[in-house]
Amino acid sequence: VRITSPVAWLRTRFYYLLIRLYFDREFSVEEFTRGAKQAFSVVSKLLSQRKLDLLDELVSAEVLRVLKEKISLLPDNHRDALAADIDAIMYTTEGDVRIYFDDDGRKFVSILMRFWYLNGANLPDEVPGETKVFQIVFGDESTKEKRHLLTANYEFQREFTEGAKPEWTITRIEHPRLLE
Repeated sequence: VRITSPVAWLRTRFYYLLIRLYFDREFSVEEFTRGAKQAFSVVSKLLSQRKLDLLDELVSAEVLRVLKEKISLLPDNHRDALAADIDAIMYTTEGDVRIYFDDDGRKFVSILMRFWYLNGANLPDEVPGETKVFQIVFGDESTKEKRHLLTANYEFQREFTEGAKPEWTITRIEHPRLLE
């Protein structure tokens, strides 16, 4: 589990303050995190089921185009490992918060969220890249259930320009060692 440095933590809290002051007075980190966990769970399950047509309103068109290519090439066990039940999310933290303006004067906020979740997919002990996948065994020797502790990074973006839809869109999806 990655431990955030105090400087990064303060920087993130400063950006949250700016969001509340200049973009959305009702913004709540706790509420955003709850919504991000729910979106992560829904999107990851749809990815594992190859129901990409249901992601149109949740994921940007560019990310969806890339996912269509990658998902079609995934072995079944890697595809199964993408699914994260909301109760299986063990830890969530923000990775980076950015506020930016484009050349047309539109205002955007993006928040990168990192998720650690348990999944019972049948993955090998060693995955490509010689990286060890954490395994957790539940129960005794006769009824043991093996689960993997996996990570995912999802970036959420919202446009705060006057007149823009007040919706967060996923603009980046990473499941290291699974969706590469």
